[in-house]
Amino acid sequence: MEPYWRWFMYQTKILPEQREKCLEYFGTPENMFIAPREKVEKAEFLSEPARAALLVSRTEEELQREEKEMTEKGIVFYSREHEAYPARLKEIHHPPCGLFVRGRLPHFEKEKKEVQAAAVVGARWASHAGLSLAKETAGALAEEGIPVISGMASGIDGAAQEAALMAGGESYAVLGCGPDICYPRHNAGLYRMLENKGGLLSEYPPGTPPVAWHFPYRNRIISGLSDAVLVVEARLKSGSLITADYALEQGKDVYAVPGRIEDPLSQGCNRLISQGAGVFCSLEGFLSELGLTNRNYENFRKNDLTLEKTESMVYSCVDFRGKSLEAIRMETGLSREAVLTALLSLELMDLIEEKTRYYYRK
Repeated sequence: MEPYWRWFMYQTKILPEQREKCLEYFGTPENMFIAPREKVEKAEFLSEPARAALLVSRTEEELQREEKEMTEKGIVFYSREHEAYPARLKEIHHPPCGLFVRGRLPHFEKEKKEVQAAAVVGARWASHAGLSLAKETAGALAEEGIPVISGMASGIDGAAQEAALMAGGESYAVLGCGPDICYPRHNAGLYRMLENKGGLLSEYPPGTPPVAWHFPYRNRIISGLSDAVLVVEARLKSGSLITADYALEQGKDVYAVPGRIEDPLSQGCNRLISQGAGVFCSLEGFLSELGLTNRNYENFRKNDLTLEKTESMVYSCVDFRGKSLEAIRMETGLSREAVLTALLSLELMDLIEEKTRYYYRK
């Protein structure tokens, strides 16, 4: 049956919402493949171009061509009848009929832990603070053995996924194009890392270009694979809020990072919080909400950063909202000169930024 499911998913002129109607009408993809021409022509819920393309493609040569293309591009197809297909996706509204995968599928334990995967999403044009928070959170999740799910987009998505992989964890990207296409192109390095240390997943066959409407629709898969969704930064109209909406529909936990009411990048998050989303107040608090600790991640950070004692004190004091030089000096008990020296060192390591004169944040 797998070759027929794969062939079914190769029919890109059939819209996603029409696939379930096809299965209701024909019964199975195999029945669709061998159905009399008259039955296909009477499927009026499909457009004329879709019916024409369907009829032309029903050949053994087409099945062989698809198999060859998949093999050459290192892509594996899993229909929703395949034993490896994620069971949690079968529970969502409009589950994908199949997934084209480069790399591997995420693994979910049968003896389910409270959290087995988490999505980290946010704005493409993110702030320095937002990117830093996404990286630190994704790294902490990775250190706790939690795969990070996202969309490999610029900004928060890509930063979180790269951080998870750099921390030695796993990450999986759900694409709005074929799994053989790297989009955006500048994420080519991340694309290769995901292929080797996680997976690139898509319900669109190889060669499918990145079309605008694909991206909002693929977000249901991002949330469907996750137990919790964290929105780091988001405008009022953004794909991240669509992911959050899908997550709420699916009964998943949604968290958002609050911000200044006048900041466009915080308005989407603030709205989610006003609607009942969990508030991300600190990394420790977030991990605690998920039933995790950040013990492993703290050890990782100390080993990775190799900070001097003074630098470590100052770094621990600075947060993502920002603090003044005087506030840092008061909290650490260090001299003004010692604090300034540590702050300069942390800036050079790209761990903090001076947002305004003598005002610092991660």
